[in-house]
This record gives sequence, C-alpha cells and structure tokens, in this order.
Amino acid sequence: MLENKLMQRVGIVTTKLASKFFSMEVDDRIEIIDDLSKEFATSRGTVQTALSILQEEKAVQLLSRGQLGTYIVEIDRLKLLEIAGFKTMVGVMPLPYSKKYEGLATGICATFEKSGLNAALAFMRGSNNRLKGLQENRYDFAVISQLTAQYYIDRGENIQVVENFGKFSYVGRHVLLLREDDPCRESDEFDGYKVGIDSSSIDQKTLTADFFEGKKVDYIPLIYSQIVPFLRLGKIDAAVWNLDDIDLVGNHLSYRSLDNRRLNIVDTEAVIVCLKENEIAYQILKRMLNRQEVLQYQKEVLDGKLMPRY
Repeated sequence: MLENKLMQRVGIVTTKLASKFFSMEVDDRIEIIDDLSKEFATSRGTVQTALSILQEEKAVQLLSRGQLGTYIVEIDRLKLLEIAGFKTMVGVMPLPYSKKYEGLATGICATFEKSGLNAALAFMRGSNNRLKGLQENRYDFAVISQLTAQYYIDRGENIQVVENFGKFSYVGRHVLLLREDDPCRESDEFDGYKVGIDSSSIDQKTLTADFFEGKKVDYIPLIYSQIVPFLRLGKIDAAVWNLDDIDLVGNHLSYRSLDNRRLNIVDTEAVIVCLKENEIAYQILKRMLNRQEVLQYQKEVLDGKLMPRY
C-alpha cells in the first residue's frame, strides 16, 4: 500500500514537471531540487525520481553545469504532453453556419494535427454558453469575438485572449436586418418597432443596444436561429445579424449599416480564449497553433479550394 502511494506521488510530480517543462526552452536553467520540492510540496527524492523518469522517456534531457546549475539541452514537447496526460485539445466555437466559421474550424483542427496534437471541436450557440463550458473545464479553449472577449474581461471573468486572428476572421459584417418593404430602411423612425435580441450572444446584444439607444423599441427575446424566420413572418420588425451567408432575396429582407466604427470592427475579429489559470492550455495554444496557417485554411475554404474538415 505504501509503495502504491509513493508511486502515485511520483506520478503526480512527474506530470506536473512535464507541464512545467513544456513552457520552457532549450538552454533554460531549471530550478534547483530544493525549490522544486517546495513548489510541489514533496521530498527531494521524489523530485529526483520524477526528473529521471522524464529523461528516461526522452521527454527532456538535462545537463548539470556544476555551480551554474542544471539546464535543458533537449526537449520533446509532444512527449511532455503525453506524460502530462494531455492528448487532445478540446475547444468550443459557434455553430458552423457560415463559411467563415467552417474555415476557422478547419484551420484550427488542421494546424493542431500538423503539430502532432489531436484537436476536437464542439459547437455551441451563444457566447455565454461557451464561457460557461470553459469555466466548467469541459473545454480547453473557446472561440469568440474580440468584442465579446473584452466584454467578459472588463467584467472580471477569469479568461485571457491567447490569439487574435484579425479583422473579418469571425464575421464579415454585422448589419441591421429589415424586411425589404420596410419604410425605415432610409430613416431612424423606429418607435414602436419589435426588435429581436439574443441575450446569450454578447455581440448581438451589445450591437443591438448600441444601435437602438434612446429609441422607443420593444425588445423581443429570441435565440439567434429564430431571428430570420421571425423577421420574414413579421413577428419582429428588425434585428442585428451577421451578413455572411444569408439569402436576402429569398427571405425578402434588406439591411442597413450599423455605422459604429467603435464596435463594428472588433466584433469581426475572431479570438481564442482560455482560463487564466490553465497555463498548459495557454502554452499549447501559443506554441502549437499557427495563426497564419489557420487564416490560410480559412481563406481556402472561403474561396472554395478546400472542403471544410473538422
């Protein structure tokens, strides 16, 4: 029984060291044994055994330089992740109803695979739902807009932006949808209008509130997928919507610009976020997700040169 407990302790420290070394580089100096034993609240012998295991598995190779300390001379990040028990990165992003989202999903999965790490994506409506899944540790990362990320960060949520894919990587443009025969296509007389709003989508809610600020409208709670049919059937009069991949003619709809440069830029930028305390996920995303490759895959999907694969 005691031997099992000891072995379990060695295993725990080995996985913690593997996670720690993942963020380090060749020629980095590691902490002394005493400091590592204090950090992991264990004995010097346990730390030494864990270091030996990592070297035997060729996850890292260490070299003692006497009084100068011990340095990393070789590092195998995939092996470190295997030992740390991290085999698949699990992310969550919006439902892939647009080519932009399909391209983004394809790029994320493909670049992780090229790095030698498996990736799995879940798709979920509403940034509030994606944030909840992240905080419940069901996902390692989430894809949201820069506008939404800043909204959460400003309110003290424990997330951080790992990567920003730039303008128009998330959506091409948010607009105000109206029916094609609506007289307010050219005016601002919206008093009494029924406006669809999806409170689970920070982008849609924020842009809607900003556009109709000071106007006497009635907000109708909806989920995002209900907006177009409700608008077409006359159950609502207007709603903010992503212009990507929508059949305006077939739905007898028109649109007008939101005319807000302050908001209507950052809402087009796709970002990847993770929890602040999830250092291993942050390091994996920083080191193994290639921004330019993701954008290239997205472009090829948008251009019809590549079938979406995620």
